[in-house]
Amino acid sequence: MADFDLAVIGSGAGGAAIARDAAGRGVKVLLLDESDLASDASSGPHMLVQSALQSRCRSLGTWRAVLAEREVMLATAPHLARAQRLVLLPQDSARTPLGLRGRLFIYDHLASRRILPATQALDLTHHPFGTALRRTFAFGFACSDCRVDDVRLPVANAREAADRGAVVRTRTRCVRAERSEEWTLVVNARGERLSIAARVLVNAAGPGLEKIAAKLCGGASPIAIRNVKETYIVAARAFDHDGGYLLPDRRGGFVLALPLGADSMLIGPLEKAYSGAGAPAAPTAEEVASLCALANHYFRHAIPLDDVSPFSCTRAIPKRAESAPTSTVPDHVIHLDKPRGLAPLLTVCGGHALLARRLAETAVDRIARFFAAPPSWTRGAPLPGGDFAVDGLDALVAATERRWPFLDAPHARRLVSSYGTRVERILGTAAQAGDLGEQFGADLTAAEIAYLMDEEWAETAEDVLWRRSSLGLRLSATERATLDRFMTTRSRAGAKKEFH
Repeated sequence: MADFDLAVIGSGAGGAAIARDAAGRGVKVLLLDESDLASDASSGPHMLVQSALQSRCRSLGTWRAVLAEREVMLATAPHLARAQRLVLLPQDSARTPLGLRGRLFIYDHLASRRILPATQALDLTHHPFGTALRRTFAFGFACSDCRVDDVRLPVANAREAADRGAVVRTRTRCVRAERSEEWTLVVNARGERLSIAARVLVNAAGPGLEKIAAKLCGGASPIAIRNVKETYIVAARAFDHDGGYLLPDRRGGFVLALPLGADSMLIGPLEKAYSGAGAPAAPTAEEVASLCALANHYFRHAIPLDDVSPFSCTRAIPKRAESAPTSTVPDHVIHLDKPRGLAPLLTVCGGHALLARRLAETAVDRIARFFAAPPSWTRGAPLPGGDFAVDGLDALVAATERRWPFLDAPHARRLVSSYGTRVERILGTAAQAGDLGEQFGADLTAAEIAYLMDEEWAETAEDVLWRRSSLGLRLSATERATLDRFMTTRSRAGAKKEFH
């Protein structure tokens, strides 16, 4: 008898969402990742409107389903998703105001909108959105999209999968796989080699999908992918409102400029094909200079190269078939392989965190018959911490400040925006700031670190600063080293984790 009904390799947005969906249907799930949660996936923001303006989906039916997902996410994860107002600037003959307005009209009306406001034409010479721009930009459109916390979303999905019975194991590498009527996986878990049996296997390894496919099938992945390097810069904020900007570039695409905390903004992505053969993606001087130059073309106050903090990440997307039009790029691909007498293998590739729930629903529906699993349940179910009103974030922040008055307003907002109603599990019975333990910089406390280690599988400072929060650029090297020592000492006192 198999140890698990379903094993999922890869804990990015898609893999973690599949684990959550399946666990909620009563399937016994194992979620594996050879590193940390979502360690290989992009942690940069993406907006559906970028793809809509570039006609990247294949049909109106596909777009209708995709756009409907914005409202689902806003309703089920009000702490991790929020409506984002974006200013779009028509700039060249290929993007005339009339042509853009037509596409935005379709974008607004393909799916029902109860939360997101419609597109609006703006006179930027008399609008707050125009204050930060050069005076040559006098006209634009304000459109709406859903901005998702790409860092927190995979963690929230993995957390609920575990709450519903899934076993989540990070830093566990699949060494070999043998396929018969069930899968036998040989894994290396922190130096210990184990054999695990599963009835069905999902390869959702993102940028590592082809490497895992070679171990599973001894050959090529059934889904052709290409890995894309995305480069971003963090700079001093050039505007004092909560909106963002879609900045047209010379290649026919758009670069985002979005608020990041109270004083910073995030600009990107600059996308390039990537074949780093497992090496971490790193920004080049040319890429950073290109993003600075683009921002300086639009914003009134120049961004000096020396004043930005760059970073890069990778993303796996389905490769377009040679015969397909350049505009035809599916948002995800799911391939089921079930030879007679052999266990099923589902291979999944999808690139947009906002669509992870939808991808997972489709993926688990494809394999549900192997478990006699019930229908999907996630469309109306809040993610952990998201059990409050869609417009209730400010009220929850205010309630948090009243209950724990020693928190300053930015700290309370960051905690609520990350953990929602689960903030109580961090703050507990604390009556003063000292009750939260050691301070590590950027309002990060020992109480929060304890929660991340005990509940969210964090093991290193890098896990906390880059894959549980967005605080990586706010701590000094000394503070990061202190945090790492604290976590190492604490983890040594922890109990050994078992597969069960």
